[in-house]
Amino acid sequence: MIIINRKKIILSFLVLLFALTSMFCLAYANDSENEASKVKLERHFVFDTIPMNLEEIVNASNRIFSGKCIKAEETNDETNLPVVKYTFSVKENIKGVKDEEITFKQWLPTVRDGGYEVGKKYILFLFPDSERGLTSPVGFSQGKFNVETKGIIRRKEIVINKQNNLGLARNLKTQKKISIENNKFVNDYVYRCSEQGIPMRYKEFIEAVKYLSGK
Repeated sequence: MIIINRKKIILSFLVLLFALTSMFCLAYANDSENEASKVKLERHFVFDTIPMNLEEIVNASNRIFSGKCIKAEETNDETNLPVVKYTFSVKENIKGVKDEEITFKQWLPTVRDGGYEVGKKYILFLFPDSERGLTSPVGFSQGKFNVETKGIIRRKEIVINKQNNLGLARNLKTQKKISIENNKFVNDYVYRCSEQGIPMRYKEFIEAVKYLSGK
C-alpha cells in the first residue's frame, strides 16, 4: 500500500512538473511571438534598403516636404515603445502636407544613426504611418536628404542623401531609369549627379520631385 502511494506521489509530481514546464514554454513562445510581431510591424523602417530611383521613392512616399527640424523629443508611445517625436516647419509641401508645421513619430532604433538635428534643413520622403502611428524615410536613408548651403560669394543650397545621390536617376539593381520629360536640362542634370554620386542643387532637385509626383 505504501509502495502504491509513493508511485502515485511520484506520478503526480511528474504530471505537475510537466504542466509547469508546458506553461513556461507556452508563455515564452507567446512573449517571443509578441516581440516578433513588434519587429515585423516596424521592420521595414530598419531593413527596407532596396535600391530605388527617385521616381520609386516618390511613389512609395505618403508625405514629401522640405523644412527645418525645430523640435525633437524622446518619449514612449501607448505601448511603452521608445520613439522620437519630431516637429518640422515646412518650407515646401510637395505631397500630403497641408500645414506650415508637421509632427511625426519615429521608432528610436531607426534614428540613432539617421535622425534629424534641430535647426537643420531636410527634404523628407516619409512612409505612411504604421498601425502604431510611426513613420520613417522611404528606404530608410534613401528618402532623407540633407539640405546644405555651399559657397562663399554665391551661396547656394545643395541636396544629398546618405547614398550620395547614387541611383536616383536609375535603379542600381533593376536599371530602371526616370524620365523628366518636361525639362531635358533637369533630366540630364539629375542623371549626371546620380551617376557621379554628387550633391544636386536644391532648385533642380525640387523641380524633379514635383514633376515625378505629378505636381
